[in-house]
Amino acid sequence: MAQIKIHRDGSVETLCGTQDIGGGARTVVQLHTSRFLKYLPLGKITVRIGNSRYGSSGASAGSSTTRGVEWEVKRAVAKVLEALFEEVAPKLNTNAASMELLEGGKVRAATKEYSWEEVCSQLKDTVMSHASTAMDPDSQWAVIDDEGKIQQASEETYLA
Repeated sequence: MAQIKIHRDGSVETLCGTQDIGGGARTVVQLHTSRFLKYLPLGKITVRIGNSRYGSSGASAGSSTTRGVEWEVKRAVAKVLEALFEEVAPKLNTNAASMELLEGGKVRAATKEYSWEEVCSQLKDTVMSHASTAMDPDSQWAVIDDEGKIQQASEETYLA
């Protein structure tokens, strides 16, 4: 599971239960967070990983760690941006549906642009999102039961 916190000063924390076993998971999580926040500068993103308080995460197993945390971070970023826009839109005299994140730390609200920091400063408090660990939606996978029967698996029936 990935958790994203956006603070009033524009800083972002990404918390993920994955471990860094020498494959650069901390760097990967930071890069994915930046990427899904339209390349928010890396200096604004703090990564905290490897603690069970952050929830379970996909396996730490070489390159599969990269793919697993990518989907977790992507979902968490989508949720946190939705929460951010919902909260600040009224303060910017717009609606959340008209807001979009632009590359490099800009936000468009209707026809006006704001800096990331201007938008975040409108927060009452930190906004946070969670994204559960789940299979890659582009993948199909199956489970073989105790009797040897193959069954189609789904995110609802078999969480990663």
